[in-house]
Amino acid sequence: MAHAQSNVTLSGLLGVGVSYTSNAGSVGKGLVQEGGTHAVPFIAMSGREVIDADTAAIFRVSKYVFLDSGTSTPFESYVGLSSARVGTLTLGSMYDLMADLVPFTSERYTSLLATHPGNLDRTVGNALNSTIKYKSPTYGGFQFGAMYGIGSAASTTNIGRVIGAEVSYTANPWQAVAVWESVNGVPYTPGTKLGVSQLYGINLTQTPNAAVFQNQNTGSVGVAYVNHGWRVMSNYSYTRLQALGDSATAQSIDVGAYKYVTSALRLGGGYSYTKLESYKWNQLHAHADYALSKRTSLYVLGVLQIAGSGQRAVMRNQPVAAGPRQAVLETGITHLF
Repeated sequence: MAHAQSNVTLSGLLGVGVSYTSNAGSVGKGLVQEGGTHAVPFIAMSGREVIDADTAAIFRVSKYVFLDSGTSTPFESYVGLSSARVGTLTLGSMYDLMADLVPFTSERYTSLLATHPGNLDRTVGNALNSTIKYKSPTYGGFQFGAMYGIGSAASTTNIGRVIGAEVSYTANPWQAVAVWESVNGVPYTPGTKLGVSQLYGINLTQTPNAAVFQNQNTGSVGVAYVNHGWRVMSNYSYTRLQALGDSATAQSIDVGAYKYVTSALRLGGGYSYTKLESYKWNQLHAHADYALSKRTSLYVLGVLQIAGSGQRAVMRNQPVAAGPRQAVLETGITHLF
C-alpha cells in the first residue's frame, strides 16, 4: 500500500441566542424565539493528505447544527486535489461562487437576518449539490475561479445547471471581487421570502405559499478596505430572475463597516437597499461583539427592515410581517472550535 502524511480536523461554529421580532405574522404580534442568527452554525470534519511536494488530497464533510432544536441538515461536503502550482479542484456539494461576496456584504458581519431580502442575489452564501469548482493559485494578488453544476430532478438546491466565474484581487489594505453566476431551477416561495403581493403572474396574496423553480442570473462586485482594526465594505449586485415564463430584475447595494474598538470589543453596522421591479426594501443593522476568549463571544444585534408601500416586511427565516416594517433584537453567545 502507498503511504503519505495525512491529518483530519474537527471544527465548527456553534451559537444560540434569544430574539424579539416585532410585527410578526398576519396579526402583527411580537415574537420571542430562541435560535442562532448571528453566524452560520455548523460542525465539520476536514482532512488533508500530502501526496507529493506540491499536491494534496483534501476533503470536507459538514452539517448545519441548530442548538435550539438539536437538529442538523447537510452543509458542504466535497473531495478534491489541491496544488500550489496548478490550483484546487473539488467535487461535491459546495458553496457557490457568490459566497465569496460574503466578506463584502456588510450585513453578514451583523446577522443572517440582515441579508438582502429574499437572497435573490445568493450573497448570503449557499451550497449547491453536484458541483465542480476550480480555484487558481494567486498571481500577483489576482485569483480566478470557475464552477459548474450538473443539476438533477432529485436535487434540493437546484434542478437545473449551474455555471459561474470570478476574479478577485488583494493588495493590502484593499480587497475586491467580481462574480458572475447562473443557477437554474432553484426551489423558491416568493410570498414567504419576499412579502410581495404578486410575482411571475402569481397572486401571492391569495396563495402566499406558492412555490416555483426560479432561475437566478447574477453579476456582483465587492470592495473592502481593511486597516487598523477597521473593515469598510460595499457590494452591488444585479440579478435577472425567471420563472413560469416570466422575468424580473433585482438590484441590491449595501455599505457598512466594523471596528475593533479594543482587542475584545467589535462594533459595526450598515445599510442596504434592494429593488425588485416596483418593490423596494431598506435595511439598517448594527451589532456589538465582546470576546470572552479567542473562541467564545457574547453579542447583541439589531435589524430594521422598511419595505415599500403596500408590501409586507419579512427578514430571513422570520414570519411575514403584517405591514411594511419589521425589527429584530437579539442577544446570545457563539463558540468557535
